[in-house]
Amino acid sequence: MLVKSFLAWMDKASMRERAEAAAMLAEAYLAGHYGGDSAEEMEAALASVLDDPSLPVRRALARTLAESPAAPRHLVLALAADQPEVSALLIARSPLLTEADLIDLATTSEGLALVGLALRHEVPARLAREIIARKMFDAVHVLVGNHQAEIDEPDLLAALAAFGNHAKLRAAMLGRPGLPASVRHALMHAVAGSLGAFVTEGGFLPAARNARILDETLQGGTVAIARQVGRDLAGFVRYLRWEGHLTPALLFRAVLAGEMKLLDAALAELCGLDIRKVEMHVGSGSVAALTALLRRAELPGFLVPVMIAALREAGRHDPAAFNGDFMLPVILVAQQAALAVPGEEGIRLIALLRRYEAEAARQQARRMAETLRREAIDEEQARLSLLPLDIGPEMLRLAQAAPLEEARPPSPAFAPLDRRIARARGLVLDEPIPDLRSVIAEWRAEQMAQGIAPTGEEPRAANSQPARNRAA
Repeated sequence: MLVKSFLAWMDKASMRERAEAAAMLAEAYLAGHYGGDSAEEMEAALASVLDDPSLPVRRALARTLAESPAAPRHLVLALAADQPEVSALLIARSPLLTEADLIDLATTSEGLALVGLALRHEVPARLAREIIARKMFDAVHVLVGNHQAEIDEPDLLAALAAFGNHAKLRAAMLGRPGLPASVRHALMHAVAGSLGAFVTEGGFLPAARNARILDETLQGGTVAIARQVGRDLAGFVRYLRWEGHLTPALLFRAVLAGEMKLLDAALAELCGLDIRKVEMHVGSGSVAALTALLRRAELPGFLVPVMIAALREAGRHDPAAFNGDFMLPVILVAQQAALAVPGEEGIRLIALLRRYEAEAARQQARRMAETLRREAIDEEQARLSLLPLDIGPEMLRLAQAAPLEEARPPSPAFAPLDRRIARARGLVLDEPIPDLRSVIAEWRAEQMAQGIAPTGEEPRAANSQPARNRAA
């Protein structure tokens, strides 16, 4: 009997032999080759391997049963609860483990076993939440990199909150398709935090200046993300308010950049009003309505008249003209309004608008330089073209016809010269580009045909005799 022979032999075999025998017995069971034994006896023999003291023996059994739906479920559960070196592969591949089994394993597994859970082809959202809650970097990194895993928005934010300082996790997060706007915003802040610490600690910039640059850059990035959100803009604004990023400076920048949708959603969130009512008040341009709306949103009093002036000026321009950048006329109007703000608030506001004005001028200069560069490239390509832009079918036909000499037989003495002129005019299209040696030979032939000796040679008459005959 196969089972009895296996059990008797396992007591005296080496570790390697026991591992091979366990794998072979498991393969025979999965194939239905019982060798005269019953399925229950085969399962009992395989269950005895679970008590083997050697990890390689149990790992061989787990590897054989890992992908089979016909494996005994109680053996799979026992192996899944074994040491991570034994259970990792089985946990990652076994189709017999239900969602409840996997969640239970996620609460107790360690190391490779938790990574195996994150590597599964299908990771439900609840399982992903349990893996992230364990706060083990390797497992979270693998989970985020597994694009088949279902990870909810709060869990992605929790992963960034725990390991946002790791560049590998940020790269894996950035590679996930369909990343929510709030996660992109948190990812931007995580990168800025690491970069800011590097710049400050490295002595590249003073801490105060670095903080100001990062703050303004993050505001610009937030406006750019909001521009791409679409229908879920209200949810993104709610996230910004919850995280403390929905600041008056952000709303002021949104106005200067022409992002009225972000402003409308923010005012609706801060005032507790319907978005359509806010859009009506903002679109009307009424000073009284805008003042009441901005004061209800609890914006600073000194900023309200400046915001209203910028809003009214931005309403006079086509929204497509902003293109996500600052509009100089809007900034200049805001500067005029800021001159009436007294005290230190007015000074800081004017300084901020001066920086925005410089940024808008640079953006405008970049756009103009890019336009000029493209025009220059187009002109250069047209000038270097082999064929004129207005060439017609008749010229193409003549260029592909018989050689030029057949249409108008030239003088033999000037044939090479005419050929060169024809080539310079672009009429000889199938002639290869000559090398230096052929150019020199052509030039010598022209000189000899005209009776002109090349430099360093004596002219020779057509009927002259060799020098030795003249000497004789």
